[in-house]
Amino acid sequence: MDAQKTVALEAELDALQKEVQRLRSRVAELEAAGRGFPERLVDALPSVVYVLDLDEGRYVYRNRELAGLLEEGGGAAAGSPRGDGLSSVVHPDDIGRIEEYRARVAASESGEQATVEYRVRGRDGGWRWFLERGVALGRDPEGPGRRMLGSAHDITARKHTEQMLERSESLLHAFLEYTPSMVVAVDAAGRLLLVNREIESFYKMSREELLGRVVYDLLPAPAAASIRKANEEVAAAGRPGASEQVLVYPDGPRTYLSTKFPIRDAEGKIYAVGTISVDISRAKQAEAERAEMQRRLIEMQQATIQELITPLLPLAPGVVAMPIVGSVDPARAEQILTTLLEGIADRQARIAILDITGVKVVDERVARSFVDAARAAGLLGTRVVLTGIKPQIAQTLTTMGADLSGIVTKGTLESGIAYALGRRLRW
Repeated sequence: MDAQKTVALEAELDALQKEVQRLRSRVAELEAAGRGFPERLVDALPSVVYVLDLDEGRYVYRNRELAGLLEEGGGAAAGSPRGDGLSSVVHPDDIGRIEEYRARVAASESGEQATVEYRVRGRDGGWRWFLERGVALGRDPEGPGRRMLGSAHDITARKHTEQMLERSESLLHAFLEYTPSMVVAVDAAGRLLLVNREIESFYKMSREELLGRVVYDLLPAPAAASIRKANEEVAAAGRPGASEQVLVYPDGPRTYLSTKFPIRDAEGKIYAVGTISVDISRAKQAEAERAEMQRRLIEMQQATIQELITPLLPLAPGVVAMPIVGSVDPARAEQILTTLLEGIADRQARIAILDITGVKVVDERVARSFVDAARAAGLLGTRVVLTGIKPQIAQTLTTMGADLSGIVTKGTLESGIAYALGRRLRW
């Protein structure tokens, strides 16, 4: 019996030991699973996460993202005695910034956060920007080293956007400051939202003094009303418009060509109107001068043409002739009369030959103008010889009952010249 009991007890003890071993294995598995899940979670993050011994400059832990940046194996390398390795990948200009940042963390109380931005060289050779936040964790219970927790995420895209915005702002600032045009933006009430140097010069006020002021209060009433109306029309129409405006300076008025356009917010709502005004005073003056020169040139050309179509030819002392060719309208009839009378007075002519051989059509109006010219010349003491009278012209003169007394009529210019020269010999 004793032997049997001993065997039974040994069997029970063996079974119990196996169960204990199984339970221990299960506990180990559970403990291993509990430690592995957070590590796998941190490794899966797209951000850099690490724990650093601040005294030794050595990683206690680093996740896969940081290991990839350092081109090392991953979190298993935690505790490596070779330092943090950042100097090989961080931009040289940023090393000092990182050291200063870690010094701030080391000097801070546990839980107090510090930040830094720095550049890290990527696998493609380009620089990637990171924003890092770090906090002090206190000292390692098993050693003297003070630790910090750092996490960083890639802000390269944001940095590029910021750089583009800075460049755009720089370009806008340069254009605003150095353009000779006046640039301004006002809200619906006319308050100044943006001005450039030309606006400051015009109002003789600084930018700080101008911004927020109602522009209509700074202008004479007529100009303010005109600009307000133009701004309201552009805002109501929702599209650009252009107009000319005159602004008065101490040295006189200047004309501006103003282009106005609506300015919208992110939702597409119009909240302001922008204006770019270009000084076109010189162009307007040059245009006026060109117009005046053109007017004078046209007058000179007309005068030259009139002289060509109504020439007054001196034939001998005291004798002039005016051959008339083509059609005669009221304007030309007036010119004929003026040229004839002025020529008679200038040359003191006693005989004037008016040859109408080249006149194609003579109606009653034209015939009367010839008769009136002859009478006007007679008042100056000049005898008029009318030559080149065709049968239809004679019929017109007869029908209208023209008074030709005091007017010598000849059939041809030659006979008229012979008459005039013969008359001259008897003076």
